[in-house]
Amino acid sequence: MIERLKESEGRAFGFRIAGRVTAEEVEAFVPQIEFAIRERGKRPIGLLADLSAMRGAEGKARWEEIRFLAKYAEHIERVAVVGAGKWEDVKAEILAGTVLVQAETRYYPTSEIQHAWHWVKTGDAGAGPGRTILPKGTLMAGYVPEYTDV
Repeated sequence: MIERLKESEGRAFGFRIAGRVTAEEVEAFVPQIEFAIRERGKRPIGLLADLSAMRGAEGKARWEEIRFLAKYAEHIERVAVVGAGKWEDVKAEILAGTVLVQAETRYYPTSEIQHAWHWVKTGDAGAGPGRTILPKGTLMAGYVPEYTDV
């Protein structure tokens, strides 16, 4: 199950994932994020993903996520990942899912969700407890696609 979090507003959109995610759930939820992006116009948004109750995802659900990121990557400025598994597992999982995003990505324990919201909304990490998973613009920096007609 994927649900929009009530704290979503203005510059930030948050969602919680519970259980094992299916492609159908991703497809049904994407229009909500698309609406938030359209509402902001050319100004980028921050995403908060609460994964504390997530128990995995179908392969097709991952594909739908990648399709979404490929289409909207330039509209996403920050990504906060909250409370998911062991740190090393989270890092590998997020890097696989956000390869197309050039946004800074940070991890927050579940107990620090308020710090995650603050960072997603303002961009101010301050002395908060978040750990950088992916610095802004570094993963695919300088990459030039070989095939553009695919």
